[in-house]
Amino acid sequence: MSVTTTLSLGSNPIWLTFAAHTNSILLQAHLLGLGPDHSLICGLPPSSITDQLTIGLPCKGRSCIDGEIFEFESTIQEIQLTPLTLKLEAPRKISKQQPRLLPRLSISLSGTVRPLSETGQILAVLPVTLINLSPIGCQFQVPVLAWPVISSLNIQLSCRLPGVHHYSRISGTIEWVQPKDDLTMGIRFVFNTGHDGSREDLHHWFSSQKARLINTKV
Repeated sequence: MSVTTTLSLGSNPIWLTFAAHTNSILLQAHLLGLGPDHSLICGLPPSSITDQLTIGLPCKGRSCIDGEIFEFESTIQEIQLTPLTLKLEAPRKISKQQPRLLPRLSISLSGTVRPLSETGQILAVLPVTLINLSPIGCQFQVPVLAWPVISSLNIQLSCRLPGVHHYSRISGTIEWVQPKDDLTMGIRFVFNTGHDGSREDLHHWFSSQKARLINTKV
């Protein structure tokens, strides 16, 4: 599948994940054009932290085209400061995201997510809807425009599980992004200790649902 027939110029945001970096980054960019070698020229928001990005840094990209999610892998070839742009190596392959068939429970549960910066600062406090939940991760939806254009992959989630009389506060990392009408994110939970209260809340709720606990990635 060619780059030119898949990615449309400027009209669709591309969510770039730089997970190989010491401080993992999620960055929203826009495709401005193609280089002679089919490299991707991506415009960045003015607030982007360019000193976090270096030539040769690998990344993963996702974009929604006509309701379908396409993903690719690339590396940074060039960084231009005026205007602020990234030149990404031409992806060897652009593939359509395949449906995920994973053991989890479908739910509709309100919660609050706090995206964090690379230094751990809270960038926003966003109401979200949890749509899937497992003992080790979840998926939630949030309006695309509400999410910061640049953040780390770390988040803080708080929600009140049915039957639990307090709010569970859970740390997590963003595993994947699905940018459709709403932004859907897959989260892997990060627990502090084996006796983490939020972990116990999740297992208590799953046990009450007679759910089968399987150690798999959501």
